[in-house]
Amino acid sequence: MPNASVTAEGLAKGLVLHLTFDRDETGDNKVTDTSGQGNHGKASGLPKGVVHLSDDDVRFRTAGGVNVFVDPVSWPTDELVVKSGMVKPDLILITHSHGDHFQPTILQEYVSLNSNVILAGPPDVARLAREKGMKATEVKPGQSYTMAGVKFSAVPACFLEGDSHPKANQWVGYVLQLDGGSYYVTGDTQPLPEMAELKVDVLFPLLYGCGGNLEQALKMAELTKARLVVPVHTGGQEEVIKKYLAQLPKGVQGAYYRNGKLIVGP
Repeated sequence: MPNASVTAEGLAKGLVLHLTFDRDETGDNKVTDTSGQGNHGKASGLPKGVVHLSDDDVRFRTAGGVNVFVDPVSWPTDELVVKSGMVKPDLILITHSHGDHFQPTILQEYVSLNSNVILAGPPDVARLAREKGMKATEVKPGQSYTMAGVKFSAVPACFLEGDSHPKANQWVGYVLQLDGGSYYVTGDTQPLPEMAELKVDVLFPLLYGCGGNLEQALKMAELTKARLVVPVHTGGQEEVIKKYLAQLPKGVQGAYYRNGKLIVGP
């Protein structure tokens, strides 16, 4: 497996990270920063914008300018949101109904910015959103969709023990197909056998809290064989983040965000 590399030195606070996927001699993807401030490579795919703000709040912009927000819990007026330029969504995907992932009042603010935005999530999320006067589309684990011109799959997200994240709730993570790259935001989940069947270039795993831990996040990186891993839902536990990145499988690049600034791991 080839080394994945991200050069992000010099990224300004809150700047969106742009990645392209080049094919190496093995036919596998390698990751190159094309933010304009890092190294450049000849890209076979189109650039993608990515920013992680807090909790599971991960935002993407396609080369065509489509904004996809996963679990947005930062207000559109927040400083880092404004600096990232990720303010007006075209597609909002919610993993589950817990308050650190799903905030109807905040979602109403985003929906007001784009009357054509599509909001989607598991059945309980869709129901709760409709109760707040928002249009919402149901997604279910194991199904693939195209919304706002974006292809994605909803995959199971659960813990098989305990009752905080039961499989019966049909909560999900998302694998997004954007400009030739595959991005997986796991949501709150333990490692599941289905992860080994996914094609993933960039993994955003649950790392800390809500039942997650370092060992489980390492297993997710192993199962998905992602080239780049950016832990989210970290609880701000930077020592845990650094320990996690140092233990990633050989050839896997790690990075994380601290106060809006991208930090590249070992």
